[in-house]
Amino acid sequence: MSTETQEPETKRAVTAEMMSVVVPNLVEGGAVDQKTYDYLVKNADLFPAVTAETKKAATKEVDSKITSKHLFKNITPYLDKMVKVTGTVVQVQEEETDFGTLASIHIMDESGNSLIGYYNNSTGDILDGDDVTMRGVPTAVYSFDNISGGTTNAIMLAVSTVQKVQ
Repeated sequence: MSTETQEPETKRAVTAEMMSVVVPNLVEGGAVDQKTYDYLVKNADLFPAVTAETKKAATKEVDSKITSKHLFKNITPYLDKMVKVTGTVVQVQEEETDFGTLASIHIMDESGNSLIGYYNNSTGDILDGDDVTMRGVPTAVYSFDNISGGTTNAIMLAVSTVQKVQ
């Protein structure tokens, strides 16, 4: 195999591979569904979408009929669909990983639902308290202990784009 053929494959699978590591680390017994993995590989140029062209393509991929309420009711029908969610950043963190900069963006939407996006890039000037829109693919439903001593249920997204709401 020539290096020309290997390069795109390595580049193509980055977000799919990253989510294959993230999901089992956060979801007990969890794994990325094959439909999600295949979607991430097939649309690898959109994860992350960093050029004007790929951002426009990601926007076109969004199924605007899908809301966070649909995802919390039953995530399964949407595991290979691009969704758009908007909310206030509860916490944003970035760290350097083997996959490059990995950002975790926890938002709460207008319905009080928690959505946590994993973005394989820097979020730029996005900070806690900012209102943002994320486009991405639902990857898992999971729970974590919150600071009030309770449990927060959240939807995990593989993020294509994240931007401040002006």
